[in-house]
Amino acid sequence: MKKKILYSVLCLLTTATSGFAQIDRKINVMLNMGLGVQTYAVGGLCNGASFELGFTDKISAGGYFDYALFGTKSGDHRWKAQFVNYGIRGSYHLASALGVGTTKLDPYAGLSVGTRTIIRRERLDQNPYAKLHARGFFPGVHIGGFYHFSKHIGGFAELGWGIAILRMGITGKF
Repeated sequence: MKKKILYSVLCLLTTATSGFAQIDRKINVMLNMGLGVQTYAVGGLCNGASFELGFTDKISAGGYFDYALFGTKSGDHRWKAQFVNYGIRGSYHLASALGVGTTKLDPYAGLSVGTRTIIRRERLDQNPYAKLHARGFFPGVHIGGFYHFSKHIGGFAELGWGIAILRMGITGKF
């Protein structure tokens, strides 16, 4: 597991630093914290954080980290588990393509790739479905938008597949 984390961090840093040499303007940094509903394959809620570096007005890339706790009881079957999801993501910002001429609204769509790791599992019986999609490598897609309440603080909402179907939270832009 340590090798997977180290490899993911190295890939993220390589991607981020290679872009700095090609950019001659200030890079926007977006930090997001939020809650997700119906996490992929395990249900429940997840909370997490992500960051993206805005290389241009249309392209941004960064990473994410999510924590999900899920438990289920179906008849006599009971289990609960804690999951950690992490990976890289990129977004294409659609404001100019959609003709949204405001600095407050920033719609976007993007792709992500990451991994899921179980950090704790308690099987309270012999549920045969407890291992379904519990860990592994997975791709994701997202579409959403930022709404900036001020120059540096705003909110975001995303629909997607990969981590959570719906995610909402706060964002900071620096």
